[in-house]
Formats: sequence, C-alpha cells, structure tokens
Amino acid sequence: MARSMLFHLRSLYAHVVLECRVLGLTEVDSSGTRVELGGPLPRRLVTALVAADGQTVPDGRLAEAVWGPNGMRRGSTAALQVYVSRLRRVLGTEGRERLERTATGYRLRLAPDATDVARFAQYLEKGRRLLAQGRAETALAVLTEALELWRGDAYEDLPTSEFVAGARSRLVELREVAVDERLAAQLATGDAQGAVSELDAAVAASPYRERRWALLILGLYRSGRQGEALARLGRVRELLADELGIDPGAELRELERRVLAQDPTLLWPEPARPAEPGSAYAPAPAGPAYGRPLSSFVGRERELESVATALHGHRLVTVTGPGGVGKTRLAVEHIAARWAQDGPWLARLANARGPDDVVRAVAAAVGLPDVPGDPRAALVRAVAPRPGLLVLDNCEHVVDAVALLALELLHGCADLRVLVTSREPLGIDGERVVPLGPLPVVAEDGSDGPAVALLLDRVRAVRAGWQPSEEEREGARRVCAALDGLPLALELAAARARVLGLAEIAERLDDRFAVLGTVPRGSLAPHATLRAAIGWSVEHLDKPDRALLMRLWPFDDGFSLAEAEAVHAGGKSMIDSLSSLVTRSVVIADTTRRPTRYRLLETVRAYCREHDPDPSGSLEAHARRVLGGREPALGTTLGLR
Repeated sequence: MARSMLFHLRSLYAHVVLECRVLGLTEVDSSGTRVELGGPLPRRLVTALVAADGQTVPDGRLAEAVWGPNGMRRGSTAALQVYVSRLRRVLGTEGRERLERTATGYRLRLAPDATDVARFAQYLEKGRRLLAQGRAETALAVLTEALELWRGDAYEDLPTSEFVAGARSRLVELREVAVDERLAAQLATGDAQGAVSELDAAVAASPYRERRWALLILGLYRSGRQGEALARLGRVRELLADELGIDPGAELRELERRVLAQDPTLLWPEPARPAEPGSAYAPAPAGPAYGRPLSSFVGRERELESVATALHGHRLVTVTGPGGVGKTRLAVEHIAARWAQDGPWLARLANARGPDDVVRAVAAAVGLPDVPGDPRAALVRAVAPRPGLLVLDNCEHVVDAVALLALELLHGCADLRVLVTSREPLGIDGERVVPLGPLPVVAEDGSDGPAVALLLDRVRAVRAGWQPSEEEREGARRVCAALDGLPLALELAAARARVLGLAEIAERLDDRFAVLGTVPRGSLAPHATLRAAIGWSVEHLDKPDRALLMRLWPFDDGFSLAEAEAVHAGGKSMIDSLSSLVTRSVVIADTTRRPTRYRLLETVRAYCREHDPDPSGSLEAHARRVLGGREPALGTTLGLR
C-alpha cells in the first residue's frame, strides 16, 4: 500500500515539470513537451518573470518589459492580465499554478534547476571547483557543457531596459568567466597548442581581460614559443598603458618575472595543492559559506541594482542605514545572485572589539591560516593575486580599524573590491555610499508598498493557506506604518501572527519591545531582539551625541534645526552632534525640504523614551520650545504618542 502510494506521488509530481530557457530566444517545456507561447510579447512576459528569479515583478515593470517604456499605453495593466490568462492556459492545469498573482504583481515559481540560467551557474561553479582540485579533464567537460547552454544572448527576447540590464550584464560576465575557466582547464590538461589557438580568438574578443592574456602567454611558453610569449607580454603592457593608463595586474607581473627567469615549473601544469602561506602567486582560498536565508527577499530590487552599479564603478562601496533595515541581507543577496569572480569572502565583524579582531576575522574569511610575522602583510599577499569581492559586515563599532585595513587591502590588491555594511560610512576618499532606508509602506502608485508585501509574505509562512481579508490588509498597513517599514520589526511582528491578529498587533505596538519577540533561527540579524538592535546603535554613540538624542524623542512629527537647538543641553556643538546622529543612521534627515526636516524612526523614539535618564527634563525642554521659550505652567502636560 505504502509503495503504491509513493509511486502515485512520484507520478503526480513527475507531471509538474516546467523548464524555461532564456539564454537565447525564450523556450518553455512542460513535462518534456514544447509549449507554444504564441509570439514575441508572450515570450517577453515569460522572460521577464524568469529574469526575476522567483521574485514578484510589479505590474508596471512587467508591462514595461513586455511593451517597452515607449510602448506602454493606457490599459496596459488590463492587456497584461489578458496575456497572463493566455499563458496560464497554454501551461496547462498543472503548470498554471506556478504563475502566481501577488499583492503587487506576478511571479513564476520554478524548481531551482528549471532554467538554463540556473544550470549554467551550477555547471560553472562545479567546473571551477573541479579545476581548483586539479581534476582538469572533468572540469573541461563540465565547463564545455555550461557554455553549450548558450543559444544566443541572455534574455534575448527582452529589449534593452533598466529592468533586465543588471541581470543581463551579470550573465554576460559569468559567460566570460566560463570561457576563461574552460581555457584554463584545457591548458591544465596539457593541450597547450590547442588552448593557444582558442586563446588567441578569446583575447581578441575581450582584450582587457588580463586573465586571458596570462593564459595565452603561459600556453605559448609551454608550446616552446618563448619569444612570442615575451612579445605578448610587451603587447598587453602597451595596450593597458595606452588605452587605460594602467599597469598590468599582479598576475601578469608575476608571470612576466617567471618567464624572464625561465622558471622550469611554468612548463608543466601545477598540481592542486595548498598554497604556501603568503605566496604571491597562489590564489586565496574561498571563505566560508555566507548563509543565505531560506526566506524570500522582498522589495529591494532597486537597492540591489544600486549596489551592483556602485560596485561596477567603485572599488569601495558602503551600505549604510539604521539597525534592522536589512543591510546584511542586501549584501548577502548581492553576492549570492550577482558576483561572478573570486570569493566572495564574507567577514562578520559584529563581535570584533578592535583592530586585531578585525584582521583575524578577515583572514578567517579568506581562508588564511595563522602565519608568523605581520598578519596584515600576509593578508594582502594572499588576496592580491586574484580579483574578488570582500564583504565586511557590521562595521559601525570598529569603523577606524575597518577603514585602516580596507585602505591597506585596496592599495595592495589592485583587483579587489570591498563591500561594507555599517550604520555609518568609513570616511575614506573614493568611498561610494549606498544609503538603505526602511521599506515604503505605500508604493509610488498609491497601492500597498513593499513593507506590506513583506509582512504579508511572512505571515503566510506561519499561517498555512492564509489569504488576508481587506480588514487584515488594513491591519497590516497599520502595523507597517507604526514600525516605519523596518524589515526586522516586520519579521518579528509576523512571528506574533501565530497568536494575534494583525489588528491586535497594531493596537499593542505602543509597547512594541514587549509585543515583538526574539529573532528566529537562521536570521542574519546579529542581535536577538529589536530592542538590542536599536540599543546597539544608541549605546555606541559619544556621550554628548547620546544626550542630544535623548532630548529629541518628544518631537512626534519631526523637528527642524532650530527646534533641535532649542532642546540641546550643551556640552558639544549641536550641529556637530546632530551631524553625528545623522551620519550614524540614528536620525533621518529629509534634505529635500526647506528647511531640512529631521525625524526619529518610531522604534528609535520608543527606545529613547524608555531609556531617557531624565524624561521630565526632555518634556520640559520640548514644552518650552512649543511655548516659544516661556516656562510651562505648573501642571502642564503634553499629549505625546
């Protein structure tokens, strides 16, 4: 009986196989049978949904992907619904369930390996791992299979637009990396002459990829063409100097030294073995897993694009924002979905207490063992030979130590990029800051914003089969507004939805720290509670800055510079203290208004009200400001939220 039931289940799920291919013109198979999508517009619809990788695509962005920014017209949303309906029909009764309607748009649920994009990334990762292990022949076969998945351009059906630019550029870069790795594998099998003929064409196609030049020069040297190898070294040096104004990177410089010295070890493929500590030519080993959470990533598509764009043009990027806003999650999603080079190396610094701790954490992240001598110099030598991304997470309490190490690494590792998450910037020349704010409660078109979508998504996770009524949606909006759209707070509120309705949660948020419980297992948050996350920001402030912050909580509708000056207790320049509070993401400045308006997140206000050592003094200072400098009458009280 049990065996027949198992067979029945397997048969049932065997029919729910939907595969999408987008590395070329879009193709869809349902249970092994080609689905006729019906023309370019339906193909664009499918392509846009696949490019979103399981995330919701808002109606407006989906319409733009289908018709283009110049082809959108009134009624596009209705026309989109018609195309979605037709697509569900051709997918059949089983496949149509995978095309879901959400609060803000549509998403396509697919198995992890149901797209050629996912399979390509898996093959590439496997091939690189095999090559690093010295299994060159197997790596060559796997990497060849990865490249054979490409039938044309990535997302070929979609016109050029911001919607697909980031995903497409990521795949183009991954394809270039796959070409590099396949040629390296071919060279490592001993087929130097065969590799040289392909490398010549590959270098001509991408003349600024130094790795290809290095492989070509190594192939020529191993083919007995040492003079040509030296000539190519001169050519690439001139090319980089004349067209880019730079010198060759560390790998080419070291290869040039070995070719000139006629290093005999260049003639044979090197077996995979642990690198000598501090070896300048050895790659830094990969760091530990970065722990991508199992929960869906909601409402940060633009911010992901901002990080990707910033890292494309700058070597040091810092994501700043208040505690609980999701800086770590954004960094992890970036490296999980978009980074195609070595690493990424993730160093978590929440528990670091000084410069030595910072260096040890980064060394552990890149896999560098304890070595005698200067650990900073060893770290630079280990990372320098390979391009890569180093993520330094939770740096606000060790900013000076992180800034010093980041400068050393960036100066000593020409191809390294650094992504920092912190509640304040490092303050380094050339640093690009990407501020991360709370999720909007209301979208630009007036509909429910990403904050509501996140809360509803997390409530569904704890209530099987739950679909919100309009009353429950209204409760969700109240919760999101009361919690400022702060992702950590929304996650904790959703956890309470096991025992309370959303309206009940909203009613109890005056005592939010008691209502909102502890962070669930597997979360990236370094603090166990929301109170601890906010307290981390406040307690690390200088004493004068903390004193000013405690004076600001009575302002329930924000405040101006003059109002802050009126309640300032002295001890330090008010403008310096306020600037520090804004820099450290404790106070939010709206510089689009004249005069600039400042405010505290409601959660920060609640924390300050709870921990103010002199609440009556803060209330009196606020009352004097309200009364124009006059002393409040005896018994005057203020109705404060």
